[in-house]
Amino acid sequence: MKTIYSLMLLLLISLSPYISSYGHDLVWPGEKLKSLFPTAESFEQKNLFLSDEQRKNIESALGSRLPEEDLQPSIYLAVVRSGPDAPRKKAAAIMFIDAYGKGGKIEMGIVVSGRSELMKILIFENREAENLRQPAFLAQFSGKKAGEPFKTGEDITSPAREEKSAQAIASGAKRGLLIINEVFKKK
Repeated sequence: MKTIYSLMLLLLISLSPYISSYGHDLVWPGEKLKSLFPTAESFEQKNLFLSDEQRKNIESALGSRLPEEDLQPSIYLAVVRSGPDAPRKKAAAIMFIDAYGKGGKIEMGIVVSGRSELMKILIFENREAENLRQPAFLAQFSGKKAGEPFKTGEDITSPAREEKSAQAIASGAKRGLLIINEVFKKK
């Protein structure tokens, strides 16, 4: 019996990095989804796997490798109605992305429209400066498309002394946008 417990403990310890890296998927993020898209009637979750070709396309556009946690993204579709008797339609895709700034991990949520452009970004769990969570900074991403630059000091104005974390947020936003666009592109 002791051997079985030891083997189970060893298995749990060996799997713990994988369990923690997919933390976005462990609990339904209802409140976060509502804060990202308040007019949604409901949300549909899509748990996906990126193919080798999709990964290659995204990494080519990024100019860097995707983190392992992004290879199996959970994407949430915001469902809306234009009126009480109107049919339900999917209005946007939402994804949670982790970026790493000078304060460590930054959990962010991004909303992408059906026109493949960023609608909104919100910062959730983080240890970054307050001014990186302010609407004045985050609003700069609204309307950006994947082919546009996401570079602080050029097209993104970062708060003073927060360039590294601002660039991490910009890069995370672009990564999420590229993933959503690649997964839902018309074939």
